[in-house]
Amino acid sequence: MAVHELCEAMETLLLQHEQMSGFAERKKEALIANEIELLNEMVTKESRLVRLIVETEGRRQQAVVQFLKEAGFSPTPSTTVASLIRRITNAEDKLKLSNLAEKLSATVEHVRALNELNMRLTQQSIEFNDFSLNLLSSSYDDQDYVYKKPTESAYGQNKLSFFDSKA
Repeated sequence: MAVHELCEAMETLLLQHEQMSGFAERKKEALIANEIELLNEMVTKESRLVRLIVETEGRRQQAVVQFLKEAGFSPTPSTTVASLIRRITNAEDKLKLSNLAEKLSATVEHVRALNELNMRLTQQSIEFNDFSLNLLSSSYDDQDYVYKKPTESAYGQNKLSFFDSKA
C-alpha cells in the first residue's frame, strides 16, 4: 500500500519538475528577448510550484517512512531510493519505482542545467548594463590622457591642450 503512495508522490514530483523545466525554458527565452514582464510572471509561477514541490516531497517522505515501517525496517534519513527498491518484493513495483526515480533524476538535472544557464545569462546582462552605464557616466578628463613629467608640480603649469604641438 505504501509503495503505491510512494509511486504516486514520485509521479507527481516528476510532473511538477517537468513543469519547472518548462518555466525555466520560458525564463531563458525571456532573458534573451529582454521581456521583463514575462520573466516576472515565470518567477512568480516558479515560486508557487516550488511550494507545491515541497508539499509533495513531504508526502513522499511520509510514504517512505510508512513503507519502511510496514516492511519492518527503521526509517533513517539516509535511506535512498536504491535501498528502497532492494526492499520491495513485487517485481512490478520495483520496476515502476526505479523508472520513476531515473526519470525524476534526469528531469531534476535538466532543470538544474537550465537554472545555471539562466544565472549566467542574468550575470552577463548585469555586466553588460554595468559596462554601458560606466561608458555613459564616465566624464572626459584631459588630465587622464596627457603625459606629465612626474618631477613637475601641477602648480603654475599651463594646461596642455588636447593636441599639444610646437609651432
